[in-house]
Amino acid sequence: MFQALTPQVLHAQFSQHDLLLSRYQAYWQLTPFQHQQLPWHNPGLLNSLQSLSETQINQLELEPALALAHFAEFFPELSPCLEQWSLAPAKQQPLSTPFWFNTGIKGRKAEQIQAFSQQLSDTKLPILEWCAGKGHLGRLISFHHQLPVTSLEWQASLCEHGEQLAKQLNVDQHFHHCNVLNADSHQYVKPQQHAVALHACGELHLQLLRSAVQSKTQELSLCPCCYHLITSEHYQTLSARAKRSVLHLTRQDLRLAVAQSVTSGQRVQTLRQREIHWRLSYQCLREALSGETHYQALPSVAKHWFAQGKLFNDFAHWACQQHSLTAPANLDWQHYLRLGKQRHLLVRQIELVQHLFRPIMERWLLLDRALFLQEHGYQVGLTELFSFQTSPRNVLIQAALT
Repeated sequence: MFQALTPQVLHAQFSQHDLLLSRYQAYWQLTPFQHQQLPWHNPGLLNSLQSLSETQINQLELEPALALAHFAEFFPELSPCLEQWSLAPAKQQPLSTPFWFNTGIKGRKAEQIQAFSQQLSDTKLPILEWCAGKGHLGRLISFHHQLPVTSLEWQASLCEHGEQLAKQLNVDQHFHHCNVLNADSHQYVKPQQHAVALHACGELHLQLLRSAVQSKTQELSLCPCCYHLITSEHYQTLSARAKRSVLHLTRQDLRLAVAQSVTSGQRVQTLRQREIHWRLSYQCLREALSGETHYQALPSVAKHWFAQGKLFNDFAHWACQQHSLTAPANLDWQHYLRLGKQRHLLVRQIELVQHLFRPIMERWLLLDRALFLQEHGYQVGLTELFSFQTSPRNVLIQAALT
């Protein structure tokens, strides 16, 4: 059985995080790309940011704990709040998995589903796998615990592939092709079940929570992901406690909760930094051509645009077409690249401060989900499922109806 948190503990933790987000709202509830100067009236903080070298910024971006210490004088409550947060450790008793069982599953994914399955050693209920994909998690749970698994997935090809794998490995797993956001998915959510979801995105895991509560599903294990992928522009809080908060979060605000990721390879980092630089350089050009100073987003584009040997002017011509603009001949492209570099530095300075509140935002959202379940009669626990390096979204919500 998981370590259940008392209502008093959950309410106290939520109130602490809610107070911090409310008090320092101006420092995180913003879009850095939309600013042309540091947006705060805090001379000490501005001086601290502007005195940082690019090397120091790089270091603070890579080490959140160092950034927290660097800016502690401006946000003294942050560090104590982060230090007081305590997650239950994951069960470590290893379950044997033959090497051939995980064929075709990438290393981190295999580690994640192994850790998840180990937390279900006490359950005797049939499993409902939500947003199953190929059903890797459900298949491993069925193998480890000898339980029947119902897997829901909206891509028919993944259902077919998953069914084939289940038959090959002789596990009791059956797929249903359905969109879990549609009402007909509710027929699969039943009282005597243990519902599981690993990294189901925003609205998908919210729908599972609502359906499980409505059906009085006995047990639930959920590792949330991508909180910002919701169907409405504004986040609809779940718990009664969160509904009383003064905070009103947009989809854009929720992006902060997932802003930090495991460090990518050098090539991916280089492409990403070049993309941001070029997009901001184009923004400077667009302002000059249109006379408009507000930030206007561009569509996503293939990463090969930013590969070694590609030219900014080709990207800028494409970008101009997206906004019905025409770049004049003989334009000084280097001038706009220099302006873009200055703007990129500004964005990084703003994000250094904004990202101090990333873990506070993610915990606020986790606690909203935990309180929602508790308000509907569940015992709830929060477990550190695996290391941050395995995945930054590493908190498992476990719930059992009492």
